[in-house]
Amino acid sequence: MDNHISGGFFFSAVVMGQQINITLPREVKPRLDGLPKRDLAFAGRSDELTEAVEGLQRFRLVTIVGMPGIGKSRLAIEAAWRAWKDEGLFRGGVLMIELHSYDHRNRLSTAQALGELLRDLAISDDHIKPIRDNEQELTKLYRSVLAAYAEQGQRLLIVVDDTSDEEQASPLLPSDDYHAALVTSRHKLVLGEARMELRSLDPDAAVEVLRRVLGAADTRVDGDRVAAERIADLCSHLPLALRISAALLAVLPVPLNSFAAQLADERVRLDRLEHSETMAVRAAFNLSYQRLRPEHARLFRLLALNPGPDLCTEAADHLERPFVIPTIAPVNLGLEALARAHLIEIPRWGRWRFHDLVRLYAEERAAIDGGGEVAEAEHRLYTYYLETAAAAALNLNDLVAMSNDGPLSRFVVNPSDGVRWLDEEYANLLATTIRVQDAGYARLAVMLPVALGGYLRLRRVLPQWTVLLRNAVAAGESLGEAELTGIVLDLLGLALQDEGRLDDAAAAARRAAKYFHKAGKEFRENVALSHLGRALARQGRHAEAVKILRRTVDEMEGLGGRMTSRAHALKDLGEALLQLRRFEEAAKYSEEAAACFWMPLHDEISEAEALLCQGRALLELGDPVALVHLDRASRHFRKHDRLAGLASALNAIGCALWSGGSGDEAVRFLSEAADFAEKATDDQLRSEVIDNLYLAYTNLGRADDAARLASHHPRTLPPSPGTAPPYTPGEGGGRSWWRRLRRSTGRS
Repeated sequence: MDNHISGGFFFSAVVMGQQINITLPREVKPRLDGLPKRDLAFAGRSDELTEAVEGLQRFRLVTIVGMPGIGKSRLAIEAAWRAWKDEGLFRGGVLMIELHSYDHRNRLSTAQALGELLRDLAISDDHIKPIRDNEQELTKLYRSVLAAYAEQGQRLLIVVDDTSDEEQASPLLPSDDYHAALVTSRHKLVLGEARMELRSLDPDAAVEVLRRVLGAADTRVDGDRVAAERIADLCSHLPLALRISAALLAVLPVPLNSFAAQLADERVRLDRLEHSETMAVRAAFNLSYQRLRPEHARLFRLLALNPGPDLCTEAADHLERPFVIPTIAPVNLGLEALARAHLIEIPRWGRWRFHDLVRLYAEERAAIDGGGEVAEAEHRLYTYYLETAAAAALNLNDLVAMSNDGPLSRFVVNPSDGVRWLDEEYANLLATTIRVQDAGYARLAVMLPVALGGYLRLRRVLPQWTVLLRNAVAAGESLGEAELTGIVLDLLGLALQDEGRLDDAAAAARRAAKYFHKAGKEFRENVALSHLGRALARQGRHAEAVKILRRTVDEMEGLGGRMTSRAHALKDLGEALLQLRRFEEAAKYSEEAAACFWMPLHDEISEAEALLCQGRALLELGDPVALVHLDRASRHFRKHDRLAGLASALNAIGCALWSGGSGDEAVRFLSEAADFAEKATDDQLRSEVIDNLYLAYTNLGRADDAARLASHHPRTLPPSPGTAPPYTPGEGGGRSWWRRLRRSTGRS
């Protein structure tokens, strides 16, 4: 190739000018030793590695992004080795430039990076120095050299590590389609067609990193897999944290469980995850934090104040609100900036969360840099959760009459939106309640459980709140708030009932009724008494329960309160009457309760319980409509994974089918009921179902099945001679009754 000079500079075999022709030196030795050696501890990125190498086969550029310490550089290096040596994709070799964009002490300018790459490409300093500060001329020279390599069939891979933005990386990338590049960054970049975003390792891969870094001679990981998994979890499966832990363990003969115990203390976890000044989790996060704009750094600190696992944009807005000025971008733009920097994650649009270790770092920064903004922001956030929860649960609480003549809320038009919000924010609301109780905020400690009362009952999560409700009772008593204390005592009684602590539950209900009486809250007093009746019924004191429940049902109707509590009282009354074999009354009250739960409450679990009671009562009365209600109950129980309720409903359906004369189909339902009763670990229910199934087998002449059932369930006793099958049809039963029953459910 001839050199042609046109208005430029002549650099031996290299010509620069308005028109550029390059002739490579006779012998070119690129500096391929710039690519670090292969990492023998590389693990857990097989899919990502394949994606990166395949991307280099198909595209000019592959971009790898992710949070600090996620393993971007290691993946890029391994992908470069595989593409170069294993796949033979790059005859010319591989060059790597580390920009250190987030480290002000070691950061390379674009001009410096271009100079290093040109030297690696065998261009001497004599040719580089005259234009070393001219980024534009360096870029022209660099791309001309790459073009010369392309002409001689020397395909190159350029690895650009740790860039901060597209503008910095672009001059370093090949401008043609012959060469290829791998780029890594902590920021989300819009470069090229193939873009990869790394996540934390899966648990098995995280443990494998520990094993490989420690080496084959160290048997601690295999000797205590549980402790190794615990260390991996406490490192949040972040590769940098795992490598630091393994490096520390390699020089310390500490047992893995002892090291895990040290990491378990959140106050010192980041201190422990430090091996050297350059190998520390906190230092890696610092580099990203220091590059944030002041308003984004403040938002980053404030987000750490949220007690729960993630938060919505609206909650973040309340944290940031005093700092938001009309002339400044709204909070969602700040959130997006943090997400682009991989300092927060987006589990789905509109929700934001920290990686666990980043959260600890953010909490540190809030304590160090937060100043007076922290307490005010916490108060705004807690108030937001309380007020929104109260509005969302308004339709579930006994606060106003069903005419909605109480305070309007954002969820009045569509109450189901309120339940959806509560479902979505439940973890935050639980964590906030724990936080305010630990911090000694007495009023918030009482008000949050009060606001959530109806929701806690709807979703059957009261037992999880037993300790919190006890704390709330103490806080209410310290405030001298009789009504609030009564509400929390009432909720505590329900939680204790769900735990099976019926004596304590009855005592809590009685105390709640006294507090309501003292506060002059007659409706709430009747609600508490209805819960007392429920506790008595569950103790087997059905006659006492019926007396109390009948009175409270009538009183609540007259007081015009919300239907929620009266519906529960109706259901409990129906169940108590069923136990007293007063079937017509049981069916009547259960039917009314089911209608209340269906509309407008949409409480499918409570509706199912009422339908089950109604169906069992009608079954005893020989009414074929029983199966309709039992079938609907079973569908609700199945939908919400309520195993004991489902087993009870299927048991009753099996008995109804037997009564209708369809023994084989009855056995099918009874068998399924037995399985669910066993999964529900309800021994009494399981015993009842097994007895029914045994009797059905016996009366059908299926002796082998009956014997097999008895051998698997030795508690089941053979029936006495002459024992009737379950729910033997009485007068009016038989096949004609069965046909009516089939028609009533739309079955052929």
